[in-house]
Amino acid sequence: MSGTAHHHPGLGALRDRVTAPSTVELPTVGDGLTWRPATPGDIGLILDLAHAAGRIDHPRSLVTRDELEAEFSSEVFDPERDAVIAVDATGRAVAFGSATAPAAQEPIVRVELAGTVAPDRRGEGIGTALLAWQEARGLQHLAASDATLPGWLAAGAQDHATPAIRLLEEHGYERVRWWLELERDLGAPVAEPPPAQGVRLVPYGEEWTERARSAMNDSFRDHWGSRPVTAAEWASGDRLTAFRSDLSLLAVTPDTHEGERVVGFVFVEVEPDEWPLRGVSFGYLTAVGVRRDARGRGLARTLLAHVLRALRAEGLDHAVLDVDAESPTGALGLYQSLGFTVTDRSVSLVKRF
Repeated sequence: MSGTAHHHPGLGALRDRVTAPSTVELPTVGDGLTWRPATPGDIGLILDLAHAAGRIDHPRSLVTRDELEAEFSSEVFDPERDAVIAVDATGRAVAFGSATAPAAQEPIVRVELAGTVAPDRRGEGIGTALLAWQEARGLQHLAASDATLPGWLAAGAQDHATPAIRLLEEHGYERVRWWLELERDLGAPVAEPPPAQGVRLVPYGEEWTERARSAMNDSFRDHWGSRPVTAAEWASGDRLTAFRSDLSLLAVTPDTHEGERVVGFVFVEVEPDEWPLRGVSFGYLTAVGVRRDARGRGLARTLLAHVLRALRAEGLDHAVLDVDAESPTGALGLYQSLGFTVTDRSVSLVKRF
C-alpha cells in the first residue's frame, strides 16, 4: 500500500462504526503467571524484559529507561487501563503490552499496539492472549472517538520477527508499509556542504521549540500514516538523555511574523549504551525534514552534510537513520547518494476500521 490517508467525509463517526467490549478482562494464560495492570513502579521489570526480548526481536536497538518513563508519563497514556503486565513467581516480567490512543487524531485515529513476551516463555499462547487484550482495549479507544476518519489498530515488527508478523496476520492485520534502516561509515569522506542561499544554519535550542515543531508537522504532513506532534510529545522528546541539541541542526529564513522561520531540520540522538549492539559508536538521526514550500532547494542535502561532519568531529564512527521505503520526497535516493546503505528492514501492520 502507498499514499497518505485522507479525511473521509462519507464515513460515520468511529463510535458508530466500531463495536468495543464494555470491560477488558485480564488474560489468564501461562503457568504460574499473575496478570495485572502495569504501573510506573514496573518500569524496571519492563526494561529487563525489553532487553531480554530485544536481543532476539531488535538486536541492533535498545529500549531505554527514559523512553519508558516518557511513555508512562504521557498525557494520553493511562497505565491502569492502557497497559498490562504478567509476572512469574519470582517477580520477573514475562509479558508486557500496551494500547495507546493518539494525542492528535488527524488524519487517522491510530491506536498503537506494542508488546513483548520473554523468549523462554514463547510458544505457550501468551502472545496470542496479550494481543487479544490489546485489541479489546484498542477497540475501546476507537469507539470513544467522534472522528469521521479511518481508524487503525497498528503494530510494527522487524523483518526477521516472523512469528510476531504471522500472529498479527492471523488476526487480520495487513503489511502496509516497509521501513529501511540505513547506516553510513563516517570514516568515508563527507562531501563539502552545498551552499544554501538565504538560509541560516543554527543548532537547535529551546528558543526554536515551537517553530521547529511547526516545521516538523508541516514536513511530514504528506507522509504515510503521519500525524501532528503535540507540544507535550515534543517536550518529552527534548527531555530524553540521548537527545543532542548541540548536534541537531536547523535551517531558518527571515519571516515577518516570527522573526525567523524554521524551514528544515535534522535531529540527532546519541545513546552510548547501544554502541555494543553494533560494535561501533554512532549517532542516530531521528528526523530529517524540509517544509513543503522550501523543497527543491537542496536544503536536506546541505543540512545532512553539516550534521555528518559534526558527528565525525564528535568522534563517532557511524551515522544511522530510518526511512519510509516509499517516501514521497525521494529521501531514500538522497541518503544513498550521501553514502548510506540499507542494513535492516521493518514493517508496519494495520487492521482498519
